[in-house]
Amino acid sequence: MRIIFFGTTRFSAVILRALVERRPGEIIAVVTQPDRPAGRGRRLHEPEAKKLAAALGLVIHAPEDPNATPFVSILESLQADLFAVAAYGHLLRPSLLAAPAGGCVNVHASLLPRYRGAAPIHHALINGETETGITTIWMDERMDAGDIILQRTLPIGPDDNVETLEGKLAELGAEVLLETLRLIEQGRAPRIAQDESQVTYAPPLTPARAEINWSLSAERIIALVRGASPRPGAYTFHRGKRLKVLRARACENPPRQEGTPAGIVEMSPQGVVVRAGAGAVVLVEVQPEGGRAMSGAEYARGYRPERGEVLGGAQVPGGAQG
Repeated sequence: MRIIFFGTTRFSAVILRALVERRPGEIIAVVTQPDRPAGRGRRLHEPEAKKLAAALGLVIHAPEDPNATPFVSILESLQADLFAVAAYGHLLRPSLLAAPAGGCVNVHASLLPRYRGAAPIHHALINGETETGITTIWMDERMDAGDIILQRTLPIGPDDNVETLEGKLAELGAEVLLETLRLIEQGRAPRIAQDESQVTYAPPLTPARAEINWSLSAERIIALVRGASPRPGAYTFHRGKRLKVLRARACENPPRQEGTPAGIVEMSPQGVVVRAGAGAVVLVEVQPEGGRAMSGAEYARGYRPERGEVLGGAQVPGGAQG
């Protein structure tokens, strides 16, 4: 089978490697996003899938617009049997979808029709899901709405964040795609319509959505931290400086007395304890603005937060803005 692979991220790279290893010689080209500026210096960074494709000696295309007519013509000339798409980052329009003889298959990191969109892993964690999975679909011009081929479930561990869950889903996604390709070759790949009444969406996680609302319960705040870690990172403010919260857990013995949500309760050996709308949260790992990631206990020693200070945009003792 002649396959053109579309993918950009670390998730994509894991699946691409599995295809190359398990179906050698079948990947005739890789389509990925162009290099983008990232980090403080805004230097150009290569996508993970592109770096792997280069290391494997594969033909690489990185168009700004994959749906542009000249690029569609290039892919048509390659006479692919199938497009395999995994976290590419562009919607494919009808002219591009029609290029391969056998159609286009997408690997999506959720149990469709739930969590259609760019950030299914983030939103599953933020919403406190205990299970997610992989779905392969026959692609159409709608986002993640094509007929289902296969689905496999995966439990979400209590300590999973985006990085760890993405790694697990990528490994599962590779296996499900390989099984999907076998079914296609055998002419047994099903077409199961998605239940539109069950659709939910997972748009990109914006910085505003990643700010911690301390009036929420400790459970919901911890879910946000897990669903935003390591990128973009859930955050609050301490003394006017942004403070990313990379890991957090519920305080085993939350304070019983009334107090302001976002107020610092104490400094424990595990980190800074902050009151939530219900319960309290231990900041286990944080990253201060302009600094490196560190344990919550290390932050407490170095930055000396005080009991009673209020995180976020509220007024803190001494008149400083937090």
